[in-house]
Amino acid sequence: MLKIASVAAIEMRYPFSRIYGEGRVPKELLSPAAHFQRIKRTGQTATLVVVTDTDGVTGFGECFGLPSPGPSRAIIEEIIAPALAGAEIASPEEAIEEFYRFFLALGNSRGPAMEALAGLDIALWDLLSKRAGKPLAEMLGGKVEPVRLYASPVPFLADPDDSAAKALAFLDQGYTAVKLKIGRGVETDVKHVRAIRETMPTGTPLMLDANCGYERKEAIALVDGLAPYDIAWLEEPVEPEDFDTLRMLCERAPFPIGGGENDFTLEAFERLVDLGVTYLQPNVTRALGVSGMRRLNALAERTGVDVALHGVGTSIGVSTALHCCAGLSKLTLFERNHLVNPMRDDVGVALTVNKEGTIMPPAGAGHGGAPHPAQAREIYDPAVQRALGLSEQHATEMAQ
Repeated sequence: MLKIASVAAIEMRYPFSRIYGEGRVPKELLSPAAHFQRIKRTGQTATLVVVTDTDGVTGFGECFGLPSPGPSRAIIEEIIAPALAGAEIASPEEAIEEFYRFFLALGNSRGPAMEALAGLDIALWDLLSKRAGKPLAEMLGGKVEPVRLYASPVPFLADPDDSAAKALAFLDQGYTAVKLKIGRGVETDVKHVRAIRETMPTGTPLMLDANCGYERKEAIALVDGLAPYDIAWLEEPVEPEDFDTLRMLCERAPFPIGGGENDFTLEAFERLVDLGVTYLQPNVTRALGVSGMRRLNALAERTGVDVALHGVGTSIGVSTALHCCAGLSKLTLFERNHLVNPMRDDVGVALTVNKEGTIMPPAGAGHGGAPHPAQAREIYDPAVQRALGLSEQHATEMAQ
């Protein structure tokens, strides 16, 4: 049994202007996808979840942070934390199930409520694994071993030759597959796809991510225009709830269709499978955390679809996803995202790609994604440092 003392949630923010200066953030960071045009992406955000048991052991979780970390933080603070304080739970699944039914009854089957549960679930699994003294992958029935990767993204670059050069640069780093962002119009997208395909070695997997950038007529034209280019998958060509068009595209496309980063529940992923989607692409920080990945693993075993996890988030979310890939047999591929994110890359957690195009989940008990003290003090504000348990340690080190 886990005996819960407290649950806390803290907003995590890192604006791109800290790196580049005000008014100097590169265009491809401000508008990294089809849905970031009028509304710009100004930085990286997430919600940190901290669960502490009555012995003082802590587990860390993460909620997806876009468009703002505020809603999931408020849900945890106002609804989840008071209800769990002092509770005894047998498993993370048991802890989230009652909240899950509560939120469904209020119509909250998508968005911040589900993301709050994902962050809670990750923190509980981290806590459970630490108490057992085992890596998360072992708790899931696997072991800490290399995880297959693809590189992402080749961003919205102006010149197709620049896109091709970026794809080649990823291959030079050891990657064996690459994903290109599309959604700028069929003609422009096809030009960039053609340039990459003509430059990369024959047979190198090329994934495409449209980020829901097309409506039906244009999506059909896109699928037809991409037919000659040996596409590994086309991800989210239309809005998540345009089910009729998605089914049509699955039937029409000569390559696999992927989706799921904007879905949250097992039922939603089952519907994608019924529509013909063959690559499920969940975010562990949205789709009910580690427990959600266990459910999707079982779905893949039943249906034969592939599960390729998204790689966005801080070191906590990314490390959790890697352990899920290592621990669950049907989670076979992970996206190594390269959008600037100091909360993932500069906090002392080893997330290095090797020459075989794979990556090892962090070692040690739990998910291993907690930031290291020295680096975290450079990245995070005092509130996050306190939540990570760094401030008191820092004072002790200074006194010594």
